[in-house]
Amino acid sequence: MSLLLIWGGVGCDNTARRLDAAVALAGSAGRAKAETALKADFDAGRITFESAMIRAEELLEADDPAAIPFAGAVLDLAVEIEDQLPSGQEFELFWRRIGRLAYHGAYAAYQARRYDDADALVLAGPKRWQRESYWLAYPNHDILVALSQAHRGDARAGIRRLEGRSVQADEFGPAIESLVEIDRRQLRERLRRRVEAEEESGG
Repeated sequence: MSLLLIWGGVGCDNTARRLDAAVALAGSAGRAKAETALKADFDAGRITFESAMIRAEELLEADDPAAIPFAGAVLDLAVEIEDQLPSGQEFELFWRRIGRLAYHGAYAAYQARRYDDADALVLAGPKRWQRESYWLAYPNHDILVALSQAHRGDARAGIRRLEGRSVQADEFGPAIESLVEIDRRQLRERLRRRVEAEEESGG
């Protein structure tokens, strides 16, 4: 695959129209439908991956209503075409951008209280961006992953994630304290449900 299909070489007007259509689809029909449209346009040479990623970044920055599902669609597209994306060390910044797209999409979803969407975005995209160097550079993303684990009912996993890092970012301390409190609440809730279940069963 030519790198032109990753970064450039497509008519700007046509690309913009195709991306407009995919954004509208993301807003009306969701992430999966938008990704299908993006993949078809990418395969046909009507859009580049770079153009799709730039559009997702712009939508998130503008707080567009379709930004969250469209970001997810672009990250899903990256998974589908991963074997066509550059993989050399010289492209590390490119992969970090994909990681940051996952972060900003998930953060926007959390801010909007769309927690399930945030969980689905926080580690989205190819695993290639999830390297130790990335986590060291962006501790805020590490914290967001830990909070996602807590939201899914496993705050202890989030605590272990942060405590296990070889370099402890300053932000980790307050985050771990919050996770410890969430873990306590989750434990109390599990105990409450167990007691209620035993009472209902006559135990």
